[in-house]
Amino acid sequence: MKPITLSKKWIFPSVCGVLALLAAVCLALFWRVCTALPTLNAASTWAGESGQPFAQIACYLPNEKLLQEEDIFSFRQKLDAKLTEAAMEAPEQGALYTDAYSGKATLTVTGERGNAEVKVIGVGGDFFRFHPLYLRSGSYLAETDLMKDRVLLDEELAWKLFGGMDLTGLTVTINSAEYYVAGVVSREDDRYSSLAYTDGAGMFMSFSALKACREEVGINCYEAVLPNPISAFAANTIRENFPLQDGILVENSSRYSLGNLLTVMGDFGKRSMGIHGIIYPYWENAVRLTEDYAALLLLLTLLFAALPTAALCVVTVRWMRTVLNKGGKWLKNKLETSREQRREKQWQKYAGKKDENGQSTV
Repeated sequence: MKPITLSKKWIFPSVCGVLALLAAVCLALFWRVCTALPTLNAASTWAGESGQPFAQIACYLPNEKLLQEEDIFSFRQKLDAKLTEAAMEAPEQGALYTDAYSGKATLTVTGERGNAEVKVIGVGGDFFRFHPLYLRSGSYLAETDLMKDRVLLDEELAWKLFGGMDLTGLTVTINSAEYYVAGVVSREDDRYSSLAYTDGAGMFMSFSALKACREEVGINCYEAVLPNPISAFAANTIRENFPLQDGILVENSSRYSLGNLLTVMGDFGKRSMGIHGIIYPYWENAVRLTEDYAALLLLLTLLFAALPTAALCVVTVRWMRTVLNKGGKWLKNKLETSREQRREKQWQKYAGKKDENGQSTV
């Protein structure tokens, strides 16, 4: 049996085809990475079908400069004033923006089956719009709750303390005080959040309740969705008015934009250096991980696509030249034929047509 050989003229097209396929695969993986995290969808869910542009902003603060709820309330007043200055009005029976804040501490939580050391996230504002964890039972915590004595368990903690999921109305004990279970949530199931979350069994409670349990706790994360009528309006508004101090502000709405991913490539290596004294929450670490993957996949896509794109451009130029040459010849022949027809008509007009005997009809 003769071995199958590839003709030399097909080697280059074959290489281009393989590279184009690899570029398409990298592009598909890039899109998958960029749509993996629901924590970046708050702006689109808030905008709904309004068609108005909104931006999602996050601020992360260093451990030695944490904020308190009074700082958040004061900033909200400034933000209201700035948006009013910019002639922005909230819709009837609605709000112009939404926000959330959070802090973290370790507590001992006791349930029917014993107790556990738990990483607790104290939340405020519309936290679960930004972090829409799947509800296994019950309901989320809300800023409008009159009583701040409700907690939200994750699945692991629910099994540890009660051995089940339908726990709404049961109580847990923290520092000799009882708190009602509002519900049970599942942690994010994407691979990036799974890698970033390393705290084990966890729980959510209102920030004010967490503050009552641990007086030293502070707010290290603030998030907001607000109007963004022009580029960077939302980010600049928060940067100029929020007590960011030495913290970091990021615009989550543009995490996968070309400009941001080029910055990620340029900061390769520096991103792993903790020079700001900030301990990011797990959801920000998950986003940063996806940024790294997205930047790498974008670079691979561009590299793989370079040769096929160049070859396609060359083929397109050659094809256009051929078409133009053929078109030019066709147009030249058409013009010559047209000129001949005009000359013939002119000759017939002035010289006349001859009959069968050769006599002029003019």
